[in-house]
Amino acid sequence: MNNETGVSIVIVEDHPLMRKGIKKVIEDEAAMRVVGEAVSANDAIAIIAREEPDIVIVDISLDAEASGIDLITTMRSRGIASKSIVLSMHTEAYYVERAIRAGAMGYLSKSDAPASIIDAIMAVMSGKLYVSGRISGDLIRGLLDGAEKADGAPVDLLSNRELMVFEMIGAGYKSLEIAGKLNISVNTVEAHRKKIRAKLGCASSGELTRHAIAWLHANNRPAPLP
Repeated sequence: MNNETGVSIVIVEDHPLMRKGIKKVIEDEAAMRVVGEAVSANDAIAIIAREEPDIVIVDISLDAEASGIDLITTMRSRGIASKSIVLSMHTEAYYVERAIRAGAMGYLSKSDAPASIIDAIMAVMSGKLYVSGRISGDLIRGLLDGAEKADGAPVDLLSNRELMVFEMIGAGYKSLEIAGKLNISVNTVEAHRKKIRAKLGCASSGELTRHAIAWLHANNRPAPLP
């Protein structure tokens, strides 16, 4: 924990306007202060190690190879005590579950009212898990639906970044488009596709695409919004 008084916070968000808005909401609170900002998971780890913030607010879809969930997983594996709150466009129960399993203590939608950020910080600082109202309803429905499906689904073998690529394939994006949206190289996208095919047992790119489309449809997933 940072030695100064008040709740110390690091924001990990690759969109400047969104980052500025989050910072404004937080710094309007006398007992809260932003001690660092980062646009990627790699930058964030260095800042978090230096500042030792109480809270890290992180987006899932970062402008880099590692996702926000990867960052939370890394923090946990390194024994970092900072508590994580996810603020994301992804509101599907699947992402919420992954974030919480990784170690997140809060999950908010970017469409939630700004005051929800403060509510989440206060709840997490008091040791509570915070999930915004709309997402909590979706999460409960997702858990109920998931209870009717077999455990250990092959898609669960995918990493967080692989899951994003898989969903984008199902949504009709080509490798070049995926590379542009995730700000990674086409070669990296192709490497992800190869790993996804191996994990899911798909014999061809066409089979992978059909699998991805079917999975999106079966799980009522909208097109990803990286």
